[in-house]
Formats: sequence, structure tokens, C-alpha cells
Amino acid sequence: MKMPRPRLQWKYTEDDMAEAILDVTDNGFSPPQAAHRRGVPRRTLIDRLHGRGAVKEQIHPHRRLSKSQEDRLAFWILRQESLGYAPSHSQIRACVMGLLRQQGEHLDLGRDWVNKFINRHADLKTKMGRR
Repeated sequence: MKMPRPRLQWKYTEDDMAEAILDVTDNGFSPPQAAHRRGVPRRTLIDRLHGRGAVKEQIHPHRRLSKSQEDRLAFWILRQESLGYAPSHSQIRACVMGLLRQQGEHLDLGRDWVNKFINRHADLKTKMGRR
């Protein structure tokens, strides 16, 4: 019985990948040449050249925003709160719906989307507003 080969573990940064992409698009290297030169996986480089994003930037199948979009939204909410203008759930929902429409999505958010978003981000919490 043959033992499966261990998977190769690549050690490269997003900067290495960006340089490899520039080598192909601007400097005339072929994808295999650029991948070898920069030490990045050839298949990943080809995928990126065809528009596929980094795995950590891809949107989870059951999520509407990418990880970086969610992180930026959480940062914006915390920033607004520190300035004394904490956004309401409806304001957060309107902000996200505007972003999704810019991306070409026209489906509404689920009823509990904002609550689930807040639960995913430990640094956020709901506060009762004063009138």
C-alpha cells in the first residue's frame, strides 16, 4: 500500500503574491516563472490572475460580507461609539444594505443579521440608548 505524500507547506506573504502578479502583468514573466521567482504556489498565482481572492478574504457561504468587510464595519461602529455617535441597529443595517447594493446584491439582510454580527465580534455589544 502506498503512503500518501505529505502536502507541501508554502511560506509566502501577500506581498510576495502581489510581486508575482506584477511580474506576470507588468514584467512579462510567465506564471510558472513568476511563481518560482517569488516562491509562491503556481496554481494560487494563476487563480489570483483570474480574479479569485485570497482564501481569508473570501466570503463564507452563509455570510454576506467578507472577513475584512466585517472587521472594518466593527471598527467603524467602535469609532462612532467612541465619538459619542453609536449607530443603532437600523443604521448598521442600512449601512450594510448600501454596501451590498454597491456590490450588486439586492437581497435583504435576515431579521437577526445585526444581532448575529454583534455576537461574532466580541468587542461589540448592544447598549440601551437614552432619550
